[in-house]
Amino acid sequence: MRLVWLVIASAALAGCDKAGHTAKMNTFDVAAPAADTSGAPKIAYSYSVTYRIDAGSIAGVQAKQVALCTALGGARCRIIKTSVGTDTIEGGTNGQTSLLVAAGIANGFNAKLDAVVVAAGGTVQSRSTNAEDITKQTIDTDARVRAKQALADRLLALIQHGSGNVGDLVAAEKAYSDTQEEVDAARSLQAELRQRVAMSQIDVDYTSSDPRSIFAPVRRSARTAGESFGNSLAALLTFVIVALPWVALLALLLWLKRRLGWRWSLRKRITRRRTDAAPPSD
Repeated sequence: MRLVWLVIASAALAGCDKAGHTAKMNTFDVAAPAADTSGAPKIAYSYSVTYRIDAGSIAGVQAKQVALCTALGGARCRIIKTSVGTDTIEGGTNGQTSLLVAAGIANGFNAKLDAVVVAAGGTVQSRSTNAEDITKQTIDTDARVRAKQALADRLLALIQHGSGNVGDLVAAEKAYSDTQEEVDAARSLQAELRQRVAMSQIDVDYTSSDPRSIFAPVRRSARTAGESFGNSLAALLTFVIVALPWVALLALLLWLKRRLGWRWSLRKRITRRRTDAAPPSD
């Protein structure tokens, strides 16, 4: 009943001050949120590209591409991560760069990234584009934010008005706190969805192998042999660890059998001799 009272009372607060607190309270319903009438679909684009470059040029190419992003400023381009590493087995170098670029300039920025690679003698090994339609999710989230914020405003007005007994006010404050948490969560999702539409993620992979090295197949073979030996050794150790308790138990049973069997055999021989030595009964 308290929730019903809160819902009814919150609707009447707006008219209480104008009517000198004499009007009766009417039923309160949160108005349906206005639909998104923009008509524009909300598409989140993401790009992935892999470049093959000479091992010694990867770090320099990455630095130049990162510099292009920095020059655009944080509002239009942000650096998520960068990394460069060397594969000691294969003898190649690889790296990664992840960027967030304003969606409107993403295609042009991809072309600039390609130009840097081509200038360094590299090539595009693979490329992919992903477009995710998040229009419905965005509309639903916006509607949820408006509805929850409207409810939070009504509850806050009810608390500030101070009408009702202490129990009702405590219930209103708890309802307001819960509603405000839901508003904050919805706004966080709303901001995330808007950023996904406004900023496109570009994932760049750099790869380099050294096909000129005659030892590359040998290194690959050595790595495969090492992995096989390691797997075999691990399997052997697992078998030993699992079997060891059972081997110990079997050894103990054999020892007990021999020990008890020897005593039982000795006792039978002594009994037989006594029987043979006893005089026959009349």
